[in-house]
Amino acid sequence: MAVLLAILSAAIYSAAFPPLSLGALAWIALVPLLIAAASVSVPTATVLGLVWGITLALGVGWPLPGMIRNFTGASALSAWLVLLAVGVGLTGIYSAAFAAWVAWLVERGGASPLAIAAGWTACELARSRLLLGNPWALVAYSQLGATHLVQLADATGPYGIGFVVASVNATLAGILVPAIAGRRPAVSRFAVAAVVVGALGYGEWRLAHGIPGGGEPLRVAVVQGAIERGLRSAPEESARNLDRYVELSRAAARSNPQIVFWPEFAVDFYLQESSVERDTLLAVDRELSTDLILGGPHYVVGPPRARYHNSVFLVSRGEVTDRYDKLRLVPIAEQNALGWLVRARADAYEPGRAAYPLRAAGVRVGAFVCFESMYPELVRRFASAGAEVLANLSNDDWFGAAAPARLALDMASLRAIENRRYLVRAATTGYSAIIDPFGRRVATSELGTPGVLNATIRTSRAATPYQRWGDLFAWLAVAWVLGASAVRYGTYRTEARREKTRQRDARRKP
Repeated sequence: MAVLLAILSAAIYSAAFPPLSLGALAWIALVPLLIAAASVSVPTATVLGLVWGITLALGVGWPLPGMIRNFTGASALSAWLVLLAVGVGLTGIYSAAFAAWVAWLVERGGASPLAIAAGWTACELARSRLLLGNPWALVAYSQLGATHLVQLADATGPYGIGFVVASVNATLAGILVPAIAGRRPAVSRFAVAAVVVGALGYGEWRLAHGIPGGGEPLRVAVVQGAIERGLRSAPEESARNLDRYVELSRAAARSNPQIVFWPEFAVDFYLQESSVERDTLLAVDRELSTDLILGGPHYVVGPPRARYHNSVFLVSRGEVTDRYDKLRLVPIAEQNALGWLVRARADAYEPGRAAYPLRAAGVRVGAFVCFESMYPELVRRFASAGAEVLANLSNDDWFGAAAPARLALDMASLRAIENRRYLVRAATTGYSAIIDPFGRRVATSELGTPGVLNATIRTSRAATPYQRWGDLFAWLAVAWVLGASAVRYGTYRTEARREKTRQRDARRKP
């Protein structure tokens, strides 16, 4: 029965994300897991947490095997083994630790909804930061439809949102299992209600005050080429693919954009090498009289070998004037992680050195690449370095499905809130979007369809609490977990000694 509860919990949690996107389910998804963990021993709860993590990996990570096969040509068995490894090593070990800690805390009489919510927050932080880092499908990304709640992200990142949702889950579980509710259930419920009201009130206050740090207007355009995957990687199609982006950019130029954005790997040739395609690109930029930000490959020659980068380029007045090299690389696809399961890449990329804003049209643009949108601490570095606008150049076609592409858009949207910046998202096949500093979509493309998005946005130099403090809230949750554990451990040992003394004295009485 307990195993079924763990599986049910993970299934409900998965349904909160695309393709179903039933975000309201996140508010009850953890209830079955908490009930199960509170009703069994610590070792059994550990197993339940592992089952939960593996089920979640299947529920939200089912496109991964297809992606791996597309990238590497690996066998179906190898690709599914990678998903299993992700479920165990990048999700399951953390949910197992969380479930074990809940069981341990309940066993020692120290559970409460807010303490359990702190434990969940610590679990999400560990999942995001340790090993390869896997922040895919954090609770916060299921809540983009709750506009007031997600405004909390500018102070706490995604972790404060997860804390609020987890506290409600724990409160509901405490109704069915009183040990979860703590020694003063009424006080605990009042505290959780105060947390929820406070979070929503904060969101209302933020929304009521309008876009913070509103600067000068900036006209932008996003070009989505939507070139079929097989054609995009074919060398003989390079010129034709470039032609599509050129024609779409000419259409975008009718709105007189100051910056045009192309997606990750919009070009497959090296901009540092002379070629017909390069000359065409530079000539078009001169023709359109606009700055162009686009993704493409780059290499640096040097001992002991050439180093390859996945890069973002700034083309201005017909010249390549600046470049950012991707910092956070995708395991397997871009670097040789898990090479024991799939064939290693001979041309694996190397990470760049800094979160470096590009200066386009007189504006500092923090242009990060694809997978990097998953990491709030990385995007925060662009804003701290002076970026006035954020941009996410992405190639979501490799997902092979709409659901993960939609989730990638949701994750990028939260980065706009955390930093209170407009965010321009250019994706090869979608979803491209222009997102305002409250996470609302000003414009969104159709999936798999060539097209152009035009909008006037505003620059921002707003300094948010999250920019100043980073993941302080999540680290405070970790401190809460450690402190609560230490207190309960000490109290439990003291009570155990007293009980032994009482039993010994009782035996000595005549």
